[in-house]
Amino acid sequence: MGVRGPYGNSFPIEEFFGRNLVFVAGGIALPPLRTLIWNCLDWRDKFGDITIVYGARTEADLVYKRELKEWQERGDVRLVKTVDPGGNGPGWDGKVGFVPTILEEAAPSAENTIALVCGPPIMIKFTLPVLEKLGFTDEQVYTTLENRMKCGLGKCGRCNVGNVYVCKDGPVFTAKQVKAMPMEF
Repeated sequence: MGVRGPYGNSFPIEEFFGRNLVFVAGGIALPPLRTLIWNCLDWRDKFGDITIVYGARTEADLVYKRELKEWQERGDVRLVKTVDPGGNGPGWDGKVGFVPTILEEAAPSAENTIALVCGPPIMIKFTLPVLEKLGFTDEQVYTTLENRMKCGLGKCGRCNVGNVYVCKDGPVFTAKQVKAMPMEF
């Protein structure tokens, strides 16, 4: 039996101490942020305000519903759930709209705030300009490009974007790093 990994980098959580956090997740991209969210909640006293903006196509597509309920019931976290137009049923208690649009309405001030984004490439593509419009600098925004990894060793070349290997150089990148990449992610 062989074991490989972990490879690549991670979110620099210690650099976020004393800052407000806004997590932005779309669809099944909540799992990569979930562990970071739980770490931040375990160390809750080390952070300012925590906002979670999470969306999916439909109510049925939302993952970790029990945990979403727990986060929603906490007094020290703001959870904003959204589904695409038409993805809501009669009992839906969240927003209706695409994640970047809802983010624009729900995001905290960019002052002293870090944005952590994970989702489908199209969501990331439309979320980065919204964060910029809201005053976030490229150094305040972190995202993951996990959909690009295959072997995890940097050997197969399937995850490379230009000369960057997502599996070895990522999967966590600042918006500044993403903007320097060729527009093929």
